[in-house]
Amino acid sequence: MKCSEVIRIAWGLTNAKKGLIWFGVIPAFFTMLVGLGYLSYQFFAFEISPFFGNKSFDFSKIKALIFGFAGNHTTLLVIFLVVAIIVVLGYFLIPPLTEGGLIGLVSAFYKKKEGVRISDGIAIGTHHYLKMFEYGMAVSTFSFFEFATVTSLSIRHLGIPTWLVILLAILFFVSFLLGFLFIYAQNFIVLESRGLIGSFSGSAKLVVSNLGKTFLMWLLMLLISIRVIINVVLIFLIPLFVAFVANFFVSTIALTLGIILAVVAGFVVVSIAAYLGGVLHVFTTAAWTITFLDLDYQRAEKLLEE
Repeated sequence: MKCSEVIRIAWGLTNAKKGLIWFGVIPAFFTMLVGLGYLSYQFFAFEISPFFGNKSFDFSKIKALIFGFAGNHTTLLVIFLVVAIIVVLGYFLIPPLTEGGLIGLVSAFYKKKEGVRISDGIAIGTHHYLKMFEYGMAVSTFSFFEFATVTSLSIRHLGIPTWLVILLAILFFVSFLLGFLFIYAQNFIVLESRGLIGSFSGSAKLVVSNLGKTFLMWLLMLLISIRVIINVVLIFLIPLFVAFVANFFVSTIALTLGIILAVVAGFVVVSIAAYLGGVLHVFTTAAWTITFLDLDYQRAEKLLEE
């Protein structure tokens, strides 16, 4: 099957099965919130790092505002802490469930199995949850967040010497190579019920034996899917938008009402970003799952011929 045909089928499936979008939107929402927190941390960390000459940042006003608000609005503080805990748990625990369910549903709909409902994705994701969770923990060691953390930490404290640039370039290449080789690992876990090591091994073999098509598919996904670009742009714009809204309302009306309106405005923007990212995630997952099924079918035919 040609890559263009895979993309056409994947996009048609994404549009036809609207319920699949929830399997992308929900984890994207938690990822977006954690990404905002991560970006905020990196901003303040760079502000006070040796890279900027140990520039001091005046936290006194922020500290006074937080403690003053906490002392006068204990209920809102408790709600905030509960929401923060839910977001962190959702970020770590929900993606393995939704990703497993999404892959299983895409495979079932592509094969036109009868009696399959969107709600069956929960059962599929639950069945493969532990293996998908293990996969998530394993690949996080060479994920974008991990690479960004190592890079920012190194630059903040060491600057940008030549040897560090070379080392980070090697680290980036290794991370990309591992991610590329294991690109079908989740499909092996869900669709063939393999373990973590078996899925990594099977994915690497499938990629190497179909290197041309896999690379072309990856390149097309990179060009077509603007999910990452949307996420990055919105992650930069959302804090500015929320800060503007908060500053406007806090300076013109009551503090509590201003904060509530700012939170609501931020929630709306994050939800829109999560929806866009979720739709594109469903599409890319569908495309890779269909590619896997096509390559796996060809592999099975070769084995029968032998």
